[in-house]
Amino acid sequence: MIVLSVILGALVAQADTTPPSAAVESPYTIHSGSLGLAATLTLPRGVSGPVPVAVIIAGSGPTDRNGNSVMGIRPNSYAQLAWRLAERGIATLRYDKRGLPGTQGTFDIRQMTLEDFAGDARSAAESLARDPRFSRVVLVGHSEGASLALIAARQGAPVAGVVHVSGLGRPLGEVMREQLSRQFDSATLVRYDTAMKYYLRGDQPVDVPQQLAMLFVPVNQTFMRSLAAFDPPAAIRAVRQPVLLVQGETDLQATVADAERLHAARPDARLVLMPDVNHVLKRTADRTVPGQMPTYQDPGIPIVPEAVQAIADWILALR
Repeated sequence: MIVLSVILGALVAQADTTPPSAAVESPYTIHSGSLGLAATLTLPRGVSGPVPVAVIIAGSGPTDRNGNSVMGIRPNSYAQLAWRLAERGIATLRYDKRGLPGTQGTFDIRQMTLEDFAGDARSAAESLARDPRFSRVVLVGHSEGASLALIAARQGAPVAGVVHVSGLGRPLGEVMREQLSRQFDSATLVRYDTAMKYYLRGDQPVDVPQQLAMLFVPVNQTFMRSLAAFDPPAAIRAVRQPVLLVQGETDLQATVADAERLHAARPDARLVLMPDVNHVLKRTADRTVPGQMPTYQDPGIPIVPEAVQAIADWILALR
C-alpha cells in the first residue's frame, strides 16, 4: 500500500508539472505598446474549428505565467489551469508580466499604474480576437490579476466575459489595515497610518516602522497610489460583459466577503464558492499561513477540479 501511494503520488506530481497529451503548447509574444511580453499559448489537441480562448492574468508581485514566483511561491496554478482547460476544449494564453525577464523593451517602473498592467491584458485579448483559430476571448484574472481583468474589460478589451478568481472586493487600504491590525500593536498602526497618508499623497514618509518599510519603497509609490484608489465594486459595475466570480472559502488573501461584496455590486454575475479551497486553488481546510504553505510551494499538488469545472462550463456556455 505504501509503495502504491508513492507511485500514485509521483504520477500526480508529474501530471501537474508537465502538459498533458491533450494540450499543445507554443511560445507567443504579446505586443503591448513598445513592449513584447513572453507568453505561452496552449491549444487543445485535435480540435477542429475555432475554439474559445482565455487570457490568464497573473496576481501581484513577480508572479510569472505559470503562477510561480522568485519569492519561493511555486503552486504552478496557472499552468495547471491552462492544461485542464485544454482538456475541456478551451485554449489559453498565459504571460509573464512586464518587468519579468522575458520582457522585450524598456519602461519606467516608477510610473507604472494598474491601468498600464491592465493594458497588457487588453493587448493580449486584442491579438487573440484577430486570430481565426478562436471563437471568442475571455479574461481570467487571479488575485490582483482579477482587478486587472475588470479594468481591461472596462478599457474596451474585445472579450465575451470576465472570470474574477480570488480577487479583492474592497479597497486595498482597508484590506491592508485589517491584516496589519492582527499583527501589530496600536502604536505601530498609528505610525503606519501616518506614513501611508504621506506615501499615497506622493511624499516619502520619514517615520516608517522598520518592520513595515517594504510597504513604502519609493519605486512603487505611483503603482501603490493607483492600487489604493481602485474601487472593485465600481469597477465590476462598469464591466458590460458577463462576469463569473470564483472564490475559495479558505482563502487567506481574498475572502468570501470580498466575493459577496462584488456580487452585490453585480447581482447578475455568477458566484461560485468552493469549500476547503485556498488562494492558489488548492485543497486545504487549514486556515493558517503555516498550514497552507505546502500548497504554495509544491507544484505537483493539483488545483481543485471544482474551479476548473466552474470556469470551463461558464466559458463554454457563453455566446
